[in-house]
Amino acid sequence: MYYAHRTESNDRNEWQTLIDHLNGVGELASVFASYFNAASWGRLAGLLHDAGKFSGEFQRRLAGAPIPVDHATAGAKFITAAWGEKNKISRILAYIIAGHHAGLADFGSSSAADDSTLARRLVKVIPPYEEMFDEYMPDAAGQPLFPPLQKSLHAGMQFSMFIRMLYSCLVDADSLDTEHYADQKQSKLRKNNTSISELWVNYQQHMSDKFPAASATGLSRIRAELLMEVLDQAAEPPGFKSLTLPTGSGKTLLSLGFALKHAETHNLRRIIFVIPYTNIIEQNAQVFRDAVGAEHVLEHHSNAQLDSDEDTEMKDELRKLNKKLSLATENWDYPIVVTTNVQFFESLFSNKRSRCRKLHNLSQSVIVLDEAQMMNGEFYKPSLYALEELTRNYGSTVVLSTATQPDIRKRFDHPVEIKELISNLAKRFDPFQRVRLEQLGLVDNDYLREQLVAQSQALCIVNTRSAARNLFTEVKERLGKEIVFHLSARMCPAHRTKKLKAIRQRLKDKLPCILISTQLIECGVDVDFPVVYRELAGLDSIAQAAGRCNREGKLPERGKTFVFETKETPTSGWFGLTTAAAKTVMNRFVSDPLSLEALQAYFDELYFYQTGGGGNPSADKTDKHQILSLLAEEASQLSFPFATVSDKFELIQTATRPVIVSYDEDAHKHLESLRYAEKIGNILRKLQPYIVQIYPQEFNAFRQAGEIIEVREQVFQFQHPDRWYKDDIGIQPFTEEYHAQEVYVF
Repeated sequence: MYYAHRTESNDRNEWQTLIDHLNGVGELASVFASYFNAASWGRLAGLLHDAGKFSGEFQRRLAGAPIPVDHATAGAKFITAAWGEKNKISRILAYIIAGHHAGLADFGSSSAADDSTLARRLVKVIPPYEEMFDEYMPDAAGQPLFPPLQKSLHAGMQFSMFIRMLYSCLVDADSLDTEHYADQKQSKLRKNNTSISELWVNYQQHMSDKFPAASATGLSRIRAELLMEVLDQAAEPPGFKSLTLPTGSGKTLLSLGFALKHAETHNLRRIIFVIPYTNIIEQNAQVFRDAVGAEHVLEHHSNAQLDSDEDTEMKDELRKLNKKLSLATENWDYPIVVTTNVQFFESLFSNKRSRCRKLHNLSQSVIVLDEAQMMNGEFYKPSLYALEELTRNYGSTVVLSTATQPDIRKRFDHPVEIKELISNLAKRFDPFQRVRLEQLGLVDNDYLREQLVAQSQALCIVNTRSAARNLFTEVKERLGKEIVFHLSARMCPAHRTKKLKAIRQRLKDKLPCILISTQLIECGVDVDFPVVYRELAGLDSIAQAAGRCNREGKLPERGKTFVFETKETPTSGWFGLTTAAAKTVMNRFVSDPLSLEALQAYFDELYFYQTGGGGNPSADKTDKHQILSLLAEEASQLSFPFATVSDKFELIQTATRPVIVSYDEDAHKHLESLRYAEKIGNILRKLQPYIVQIYPQEFNAFRQAGEIIEVREQVFQFQHPDRWYKDDIGIQPFTEEYHAQEVYVF
């Protein structure tokens, strides 16, 4: 008898047989891959992935012998030989089988010094397994398969994504089958079986209760009309969509309504909302929970994610099994998933098992990118091509949702159809023009402080945390802490939610209220100030800031948004590029710098700068790291640099470290549970509202001083929150030096 996994017991009747595991994984992977017409590929990957466990060496290791055994290479070598080395199509399966623990490798060279390349793995000498494998699974390879793909815009993107999708099917099936064997109780609790149809009913009830169309007047009536138009478009076939809605039109709920009705109409499986930043994900997720029910919404981002990149092959089998269970990240098998740009796009280009595990669940789904303009930057072009591929070959609908939409079609090298869900955009935007924009030019802190002190209610948004803290301190000294508020990502989400509640109440009661914030206030945070000051930034950011001004149109005249510069306003790098483009366009469109025409001109100007004037493809900063070129280089040979691309595709180069703050009694209770719990995934989710992201150097300084401690593996908390966590600014900088260095937005 051959076994795949064992328990702590030496009673082999309790061990999982290898043939059961291979068949179980093959069946699951087949089901997962069937959603993009690749069931046969998924089944074959599952049947072959642990072929090396038929070796005597692996069985002895499972029984306790301290010997390292590579069992993942066997299936890759088998399919290569069975389909013929000249038939490069076998590489599709070879990548995913060889990498089902260590990750997708670069194809590389067979002369590599180690086993880091697939080419080297395919010539590696491994323990014999063939005799028993052939006995148990005769003719396993069958005839070569053909990829079920329509012709794509980019062959490298097309085939590399197909490999990643199959890889996702295999590693999720492998994890789930193993979990089912090892922990059936947890396995049964995993799945949410609620149908999209049920959620659509919940949404309709919520909207009729909260926004009764019959009694709507003013902007509420226009919002109701927009909702009806968006819902009418849900019958359109799946594909690439654009949802351009003015700030203040209720875009979050409208996009949810379209996604639910569209998914229900076309029998799509789930809805995935992709939101720019971790710092604002909580608010959007709460809107969705209120609309459809909290138990149907999964929040997944990088705050407290357990992740593992190491190859577990060299660990003992029992520890590997426990590690796989404890490190299993969400596979997104949920009706509604809310995640971040970083989690979503880095997963799409990752080679890691844990990151890729969820990707197959993107097929036949509605993917809504909220504030889609925030995708812009060094990875814009490969991200767009990946989205288009999801609509082309995986039955997904992608919705780019924003108030400031660039013309995405211009960003592709070939014609792409993108359906706008709102007709007559100019007419739709007119009623929401509630703000007059004025440029103040270069000002100093004294001028800005005096302007804010003179206001009864005002919002001021600056570009960096240090600038926000400095200005907040100065204005608070003049007006007092009851009147002046501060928001930044140095405050945990629970703290920001509490502050926003107090701010909204003061605005509603017409009490004095001055808020000084970083950019996080702009993305979907529902506040309504009569006056807004915004430090010069990209025109899309300025438009978002203006959306917090006279939001409900209740002022007798238009609200005022003042754009100012300081000597610290960035003039280089990405921020310098966006501010230069914004100034150019604001000077061209003086009468209405926030019009659709002005915003389109801004994105055209920005794109012109990004692409080096359009005459030099190598100067294209929208694919600065040449991701598309790397994928295209040897695509005809199915030779892809998966590990290299994964390393290069890093949306945030200065990665922050999540640290938990014991902010209130709930946080304290969950932290106590975390210390001793056997399984911590649910506890970590409950702790997400209490996490602050700290940049690496300051994180290390706090940790060396004993102020940050590791409570579980790679899970950190502040040891003395009463010493470092302040009610007005959140985590105070470790030293004045770190305060001065904090020139990051948010």
